[in-house]
Amino acid sequence: MKIFPEGKSRILSWICVVCAAVSGIQTLRTAADLLEFLAISSTPVFLLSIARSSVPVDMPPLADFAAKHMFLVFALAVVFWLTVLLLSLGVLGRREWARRGAVGMLYLLSAISLLLLLCPQLAVPQPLVYRGVSMAPEFNSVVMAASLLLRLVSMAAGGVCLWWALALDRGGFRKEFKTRF
Repeated sequence: MKIFPEGKSRILSWICVVCAAVSGIQTLRTAADLLEFLAISSTPVFLLSIARSSVPVDMPPLADFAAKHMFLVFALAVVFWLTVLLLSLGVLGRREWARRGAVGMLYLLSAISLLLLLCPQLAVPQPLVYRGVSMAPEFNSVVMAASLLLRLVSMAAGGVCLWWALALDRGGFRKEFKTRF
């Protein structure tokens, strides 16, 4: 298989090569992190420290979920990067199954970006305010900046993901894919 097939879009091929390289590296890194986490989490010291730890009261829901289900978060990260690697290699080979998978993943990522754009409090804590008085002005300014940055990144990432999903789903790229496995 040539990296850049004849008569096919070079921009899509370049994006697939870059995605495959980045996701391959990230797959290896997250798998190594998962193995390290498994090695650490089986020790008695880790279990005692987790049992005696406390979490903040008003933690964002996503951080609370990650704190309660650490192994699941690590495992989902490995599965996500491995899926991106396989789909990018499939799209590079112009396979129909990979196009469908990539379109579905891009729509899902754009929906997640929209959710974080509309509800940044899922990932960023609320400012500390009591009866209209700021309890920690420095913390509140950092929280507001983080919320704004999350919204900007979500808007940009969601727009790019939605554009590529529509380009692969309904655009001219669709004609480049083969239906055989």
